[in-house]
Amino acid sequence: MRLGPDGFLGAVLAAEGCGAKAMINGPGGCRSRTLNLWRELSIEYGGEESGCCRSKYLSRQSHLPCTYLNSDDMVLGSGNKMTDGLRSVSSASSEDIVLIDTLGASLQVADRGKAVRDSGTEGRTVLSDDDLSALSMAEGFDRTVSALVGNAGLGKGERKGHVSILGYSLADSCWNYGKENISRLLALMDVETDSFVGCGSSKAEISSSGMSEAVVLLHPEMSAETSEVYRSAGCGTVVPRKGAPIGFPAIRSFLEDVADATGTSPDRALEAVDAEEERMFRILRNCDKDSRAFRGLCCALKGMPSDTLPLMEWMYGLFGMVPSSVEKAYCRGSVYDAGISRFLEETDCSGALGRKVGGRGLVAVFTDGLGAEEYKTLHPEVACIGISMPYARKGEFMDRSLVGLGGCRYLLDSLINGCGEFRCGQPTMADFR
Repeated sequence: MRLGPDGFLGAVLAAEGCGAKAMINGPGGCRSRTLNLWRELSIEYGGEESGCCRSKYLSRQSHLPCTYLNSDDMVLGSGNKMTDGLRSVSSASSEDIVLIDTLGASLQVADRGKAVRDSGTEGRTVLSDDDLSALSMAEGFDRTVSALVGNAGLGKGERKGHVSILGYSLADSCWNYGKENISRLLALMDVETDSFVGCGSSKAEISSSGMSEAVVLLHPEMSAETSEVYRSAGCGTVVPRKGAPIGFPAIRSFLEDVADATGTSPDRALEAVDAEEERMFRILRNCDKDSRAFRGLCCALKGMPSDTLPLMEWMYGLFGMVPSSVEKAYCRGSVYDAGISRFLEETDCSGALGRKVGGRGLVAVFTDGLGAEEYKTLHPEVACIGISMPYARKGEFMDRSLVGLGGCRYLLDSLINGCGEFRCGQPTMADFR
């Protein structure tokens, strides 16, 4: 049984992140719960379309239309409702539609292709995978983005010094700030970011992204299939060696990887990273009794390997913090699985892989937002930091992204100020400063 987000939610986030309508073929309850989560992840309210009241399938909202299947539909078939729903939603909105089955609807094995043809929405409707519930969230996202890229059609030609980002999504912490952090660093290298495909990208932007010199797989777990579409179109691909740009070492490696692919110089961007790291060091030196107290103690991490690998390497290198628990979430395999195993072996922590969070000496937990909130309630002395959905925040007014320089500030602030253990605050070795 899959208790966390599955391919269904990944497909919804992909559709909405690509400027399409995620149309849910299933009961209204499946739609309402998904809509609540989507509203939180979308961060900002963008208003409603003028046609949202013209279709009962939209139910006075612009996003996540639904067929509202009932017991009769589940027994007698949902083909007619899909046909009518697609026709109705397409007449009320100009956006493309991704038809997404819930688990119950997928068991009917209804002819979705016929519903598309009968509704007259061919060319505007993309069908998601047949059995999303059997896929991880990352797989559902990747396959749906891949289908939407194919539907949009990639533009021809090559723009030197331009890249597009794959695998970053609305599920990433403060994704709007994260996009700014990445784009700002790349701009210092004279590299322009054409699109974050699947993360607030329009159909026109997706098509234009085919002319990027290279695509960067920020989360390869969520973009392996999509990257093949770009590779077939002649775009170069970049898989960051150290994972997502989380923490100063991984950021430097990320910039060098992009520079190699685009033939640009990373020097100005690396200088900015050095300057920001020195600022952070000055703050850490001023509270060094707290930061030195982490040495030799433990942290627990749960998330996608492209996030957890750079994060645990940074924590180990900066604070001497060792991983006692490393769990994979939202995906199955990852290109970083071997890197995680190798790092744990080198630090004599092989037993941490797959182990549940807990135990003595734990000072930091990096996990999903609600899990972090729950663990903090039970263990107030531990710094608990939400690095993945679902988040425990009501609104995103500050940069709490994980990537780039803003991510470094957020993570360090959450770690130092999140520990509930009291210390006198007297600086260590103050006489020698």
